[in-house]
Amino acid sequence: MVIIPTEKRFDWRKPPLILFCLVLINVFVFFFYQDADEEKLSELLSRYESSGYFEAEWPVYLRYLEETNSSEITTYRQLYDEEEALQLSVYLLVDQPYFSYLRDNQTQFEAPGNGEYWQVREELNQLVSTISVYGYGLRPKQPDFISLITHQFLHGGLLHLLGNMFFLVIFGFSVEATIGHVRFLLFYLIAGVAGGMLYSAVNASSPSALVGASGAISGVMAMYLGVFRLRKIEFFYWFYIFVGFVRAPALAVLPLYLANELYNFYTQPDSNVAFMAHTGGFLAGAVLIWITLLIAPKALDEQYLEKDDEPSGTQKELQQIYQLLGQFAYDAALRRLTEYEQQNGPEFDFCWLRYRIYKERGDTPSELESAAQILTVERLTSAQLRKTEQVWRETPAVHDRLTTAAVVGLGWRMMQLDSLQTTEAIVKYLYGKDDHTQEMSHLVRKLSQKFGEQANEVKRKRYERAADEMVMRARQV
Repeated sequence: MVIIPTEKRFDWRKPPLILFCLVLINVFVFFFYQDADEEKLSELLSRYESSGYFEAEWPVYLRYLEETNSSEITTYRQLYDEEEALQLSVYLLVDQPYFSYLRDNQTQFEAPGNGEYWQVREELNQLVSTISVYGYGLRPKQPDFISLITHQFLHGGLLHLLGNMFFLVIFGFSVEATIGHVRFLLFYLIAGVAGGMLYSAVNASSPSALVGASGAISGVMAMYLGVFRLRKIEFFYWFYIFVGFVRAPALAVLPLYLANELYNFYTQPDSNVAFMAHTGGFLAGAVLIWITLLIAPKALDEQYLEKDDEPSGTQKELQQIYQLLGQFAYDAALRRLTEYEQQNGPEFDFCWLRYRIYKERGDTPSELESAAQILTVERLTSAQLRKTEQVWRETPAVHDRLTTAAVVGLGWRMMQLDSLQTTEAIVKYLYGKDDHTQEMSHLVRKLSQKFGEQANEVKRKRYERAADEMVMRARQV
């Protein structure tokens, strides 16, 4: 479910200075600091592996897991039985409480090597702290005030960054113009802290660190709805086939956001999305605006809130199409889509709407034709990539209609998403085909590298072997 306000536009008489600074900081950190993480992680694992310390430390780490009642102990033992020492080394090296445990119990531990062990181990631990996600990400096992702030300025990938910055800009400029620069920055950071705290409370035993501005941005979204309150504003919504614009009191949308996050949390337990961080930030943003309205109502710029913005001509035209869809007038909507594309050219979003209409009507041939068209579009935004991913998953009958080259190209595009699950599914589909090509092997090898970047050695090796096998098969053809 997506609900985005379209009511307000930038008012350059009230420039969102803090908003621009936040976006610039996030972009700068991602491209000029986090860019070195992969190289640092590779150096860390290389030095630890060459030292041969893992076998000496494993019994100590196992005892530490048992004494702390870790929920991961069964998984780690299984990895050890499967001889996945490199993957376990990652968990061991980045577990800061374990390193403290190791130092505290060094009298019971026979250090390997020739007396250089503790010096090398300290150097490796310091190297871990320079990797952004481990040095400044929020560790649920050991949350602290600094990481509650710093994790808000780190991101797990380019699409993660772009998605967060998109929603920050969409909601943030109106909130800053309404409540002021200083209050906006303070509330933003508090919402991020609240999101991190709730996430840590719910995932206390998780070994993964939390990064991202999602909690703070969810707080900004709640503030947006809170400042407009009962004013009817225009929202763009998309929920499966139901797409359009609607005018509604802002507060009526607030419970929908919250319910959506809680629903996703309980129905997608294996997702990489931090739904509880979103929920914590959202609740904090709502509470902060409520307190402001209660003790300092004049802090809000009511004149700015009352100002109306006229929708653009294109937006009015699109609204007519969405209204037809809301009335289930599919034939009329299809005609309007065709007319619009004849005037403005083909667009991904209209291909998507046509696909959803055919799917809802049960027109399988037209649905498959539209699905194939969507799956071959090359230049996509992050939102369009997720829709393309949905088409691949829910329309398996279209897979064999695509050429091998088209499926390989789709695999490369899907690799831009935070999750590699769909790229894996595409690779498995390609692996099952009889005719393997060099292009296939390049895709699979890149997937192996991606898992290496995520320190998932099990899958890195699996797909590296698959890539080698594809090369051999391609040469035999």
